[in-house]
Amino acid sequence: MNREKQSEKMAVIYNEAVKFLNKITPLELQGKELEKYFHAEKKFKSKDEILFQLLGSLQNRGMATNVIGFWKEDKKPKFREILLDYDSDAILSKYAEDVDLLFKCFDEHFPVNNANSKGNLWKIYAKAVISACKFLSKFKDATDFDDFVMRFSYNEFSSAALPMLLEKEIYGLGFALACDFLKELGYTEYPKPDVHIKDIFAKFDLCEHNDYSAYKAVIEMARVVKETPYKVDKIFWLIGSGKFYHHNITIGSSKDRFIEEMNESKSYR
Repeated sequence: MNREKQSEKMAVIYNEAVKFLNKITPLELQGKELEKYFHAEKKFKSKDEILFQLLGSLQNRGMATNVIGFWKEDKKPKFREILLDYDSDAILSKYAEDVDLLFKCFDEHFPVNNANSKGNLWKIYAKAVISACKFLSKFKDATDFDDFVMRFSYNEFSSAALPMLLEKEIYGLGFALACDFLKELGYTEYPKPDVHIKDIFAKFDLCEHNDYSAYKAVIEMARVVKETPYKVDKIFWLIGSGKFYHHNITIGSSKDRFIEEMNESKSYR
């Protein structure tokens, strides 16, 4: 398919996704309330705040989200205590020479199962925390980090190099989680190619079913429809997850229904 036809196809699928999301969104979230999900601002003023988001993104995969539970309100005070108010230098000073010490702290204060297993998620997380702190120690402050990120913003190819770099530098992060980290910090040009994006986009032959291909496809769709990659990401993610997290409302996934309705209408062909 040539570029022009692919762009037309992307525009149709995006517009149908917007209509579909509006149809499935609970009435009390219509309009301005739904719009809250499509905009982001840079949320950090310090390295501590950057580390806080990074540590959240590091557990945003599979079973780790529930096992680690970094975002859970009842765990936040203890995480803040163990991780020294998210001061990366202080964390490195206390734990860097002995990652097991950090794991032991987790084991003492949280329900850790199979502590002796090499694949224990808490052990992996402890190693990831130290790796994240070592990475952030290379920046003198939040402005230095922001300048670093913005150097990659020339185009979709240079921007993709940043999550690839983060994947290599930070243990356990991965390309998709690196995008999640940047996106949730407020960098709207970084969509997260999660399973919902990959499933939907691959079904319509907009990308291959892998992180990098899906990442580029979201950015291309955003360019076509003149929206941010962040907004495109959120529209398809809300369809796929059904989680209206700002309002603590979950309606379940409508991903299969959306794909089915699109295939029945054949509007994108």
